Amino acid sequence: MDEAQKILRCSLKYCQTENFLSSQFCSRCGSPLIKRYLWVLGTTFGKEQLQQLVANRYLVISEKLVLDTQPGIPPYFPEEIPPWLQPYLKLSPYRLHVPKVYGQIPHQALAHSDSSGKEHSTESDIWLLEYENFSSVVQQQLATGEFLSPLDAVWSSARGTRQLNWLLQISQLWQPLQVQGVAKTLITPECLRVNGAVVQLQELSADQETITLKDLGKLWSTWLEAADKRIHPFLADICQRLQRKELRSSEELTRLLEESLGKVARSQSRSYQIATTTDSGPTRSHNEDAYYQQNNMQDSTPTHQALAIVCDGVGGHQGGEVASHLAIDQLRQEVQKLSELSSDSRLLTEQIEEAVSTVNNLICEENDADHRKAQARMGTTLVMALAHDHEMYVTHVGDSRVYWITAYGCYQLTLDDDLASRQTRLGHLLYREALQQPAAGSLIQALGMSPSQLLHPTTQRLVIDEDCVFLLCSDGLSDNDLVEQYWEQEILPVLEAGKDLDMVAQQLIALANHLNGHDNVTVSLLKCSVVQDQDPTSLAADLTLSPPTEPSERKGSNVDKKEANASREVVLLLLILGVVIGGVGIAYWFFPAVQDPLDNVQEQLSPEPSRDPSGLPSSE
Repeated sequence: MDEAQKILRCSLKYCQTENFLSSQFCSRCGSPLIKRYLWVLGTTFGKEQLQQLVANRYLVISEKLVLDTQPGIPPYFPEEIPPWLQPYLKLSPYRLHVPKVYGQIPHQALAHSDSSGKEHSTESDIWLLEYENFSSVVQQQLATGEFLSPLDAVWSSARGTRQLNWLLQISQLWQPLQVQGVAKTLITPECLRVNGAVVQLQELSADQETITLKDLGKLWSTWLEAADKRIHPFLADICQRLQRKELRSSEELTRLLEESLGKVARSQSRSYQIATTTDSGPTRSHNEDAYYQQNNMQDSTPTHQALAIVCDGVGGHQGGEVASHLAIDQLRQEVQKLSELSSDSRLLTEQIEEAVSTVNNLICEENDADHRKAQARMGTTLVMALAHDHEMYVTHVGDSRVYWITAYGCYQLTLDDDLASRQTRLGHLLYREALQQPAAGSLIQALGMSPSQLLHPTTQRLVIDEDCVFLLCSDGLSDNDLVEQYWEQEILPVLEAGKDLDMVAQQLIALANHLNGHDNVTVSLLKCSVVQDQDPTSLAADLTLSPPTEPSERKGSNVDKKEANASREVVLLLLILGVVIGGVGIAYWFFPAVQDPLDNVQEQLSPEPSRDPSGLPSSE
């Protein structure tokens, strides 16, 4: 195909202007052009199809990679989704790592002619996978037909912090992928790709046999020779323990990686800057959004911390506005109660979600006191980013969003709590197909709408080992894929050119009002700056592991620990009773007239009457 014939349509529905493939902006409306590269599942394309359009839409870049030249038009959706694709849908909450099923190219649209004019066709349908938004630098690599770099190809060039970060992501993915029968993906090198700090799965590989952590240890051991010298002893010990089956769960493996990553991360220092602004928008008389930002929560400590919160109220002026401000005020107080944030990531996650539940109950109590029912109940969405040491904790409820912007791409971290996302998680519809359904954006949960027993906040932990920006926003900005379209032009200059954060926040507000304009809009930008200190060789000694613990003492095995503690208490009690009874015998022998002291001991040791469990609130 001649270069002049390669066209890319504008993604805006009202525009759809055809542009040259080399263009960056639409020649008519001036908006950035979206280039969506898609991975091919099923058959592969032949050499005669390279640089040709298939289905009058997809430009074939390589045998497994195509470019959608009409990104503003929904792809083809089949009536049924084959069972082998279900893991992609059910793993949609892990969108940072797992690609989404974009759509299908039916085999009827794949007929083509070779150089001799002979017609070729196939009986196989082609499924397409999409990933998060790649930067222009990454897109240039994709345009040559090369996908993201394999992890093992770039492993040796990464620092210890990055290497442990990659291993931690794999460990965190182990359990959900194993449940879906695709754990083989994590021991298949060609499936493990990286885009900067992010482990990106090229595609999912189904388990043909039982896959265990021992298999993971075998793969990781092949990377030992090129591991950073600071983590080499630690990683060697981990690989041995995995292969000897001494690490019996991915949770235990994750804990060890997190602890060691915390030590290696000391070689980096981090600082944070926040800019937040809000606007009622051109069509709203009042603003139901609310926000809070705070830097350096504990100025007396050497660690830098930051907190950003955005809430978008629902329920009208007399409800949403009250709920969003109530949530901000209470949540700020709840987080500040955590005067010393825990170094245990699981405990801190629990504390954050308990704080969210407290806020939810407070709004529910206000609704109940005002006798608000059903749609009349006030509520609010929530997104929160809490920076602590080398990690960022991202929590959300509702459809406000958090995006993570790095030099390599823009990642939507949060999955909207709406009907479209639920249909996808249940395996009923492809996500882009679900977006076409009526009421696709209707919320299925928000703060204040139901008791905390029915609330499911989501908290993610991300390791910060490079400069990046977190964008928290209400749907006044995120609607109509505005962030996906403009992040590289508007937000990436904060990292690449030191653009002023406050100015960028104001520009995003103006962009939302101009191109969306139907709602309130709030934007919070949290910039993370990472400085690499001198390579401390002393850290290698800090990474030596303690000997494997017995199952009864292994962290996370709460039932075993309780049983062990109970056994020790029984032994101690029997010992005390033995001493007392022995003393009583001696007393009777020498002083038979003395009152039996065992009566008093028995009264003190007798259990209190058991409480009626029916009076306790249910945990379900």
